[in-house]
Amino acid sequence: MGMTDFEIAGRYTSVVGEILNELPVGSKVAWLGQKHPSVNQDKFLYDSIMSGVQTELEHHFYDLNNEEFETSHKWDVHEEWSISGYDLVLGLRVLYLCDSRNKLMSNLIRACNGNDKVIFDFMTGNPVLINGKETFVKKNNSQTILPFFPELYDAQFSVQPNHDDQVITLKHLKDYDIEVDDILTFRDGIKRRFYTLCEVTCDT
Repeated sequence: MGMTDFEIAGRYTSVVGEILNELPVGSKVAWLGQKHPSVNQDKFLYDSIMSGVQTELEHHFYDLNNEEFETSHKWDVHEEWSISGYDLVLGLRVLYLCDSRNKLMSNLIRACNGNDKVIFDFMTGNPVLINGKETFVKKNNSQTILPFFPELYDAQFSVQPNHDDQVITLKHLKDYDIEVDDILTFRDGIKRRFYTLCEVTCDT
């Protein structure tokens, strides 16, 4: 577990925990990209958030390696998402795996239309200095998406993609009638990436 993970957990725990505590008792929550806790793997962020949750909720877990438990579902972030009927869908630290802006936006629309409330976080690439300007990139020619929301950042930055379907901006989202309500935007102190935790809604 890297220092960045501890910082992110610290930032997210109280905010997401409060959202969960505000749900009515018995609400259904989908955790995307989260192994079932009983597997006892990759659950640091989940455990951190749940440590402050007092409301009795029904939790379901969607991950590529899930199948074993009743409330765990095999799910591939790269495929068409079929997730519906939840009071809250949480996608934390999962969108960075997506490699197509357009496919992701179609899946976000499906998630919004099929569920009551949808929360995701968007993470920039790593910053490097290009032509004297701090620029966010995905290293090693990574094809995964590169969120860039300069309207929410505290200085002037640039972005340099590796392919045409990589960068995702607030304008791209708006063009698909997807709205992002910023809950929390911050820059981590280790790798200096920006994280935007937000509620996603759509009008389509």
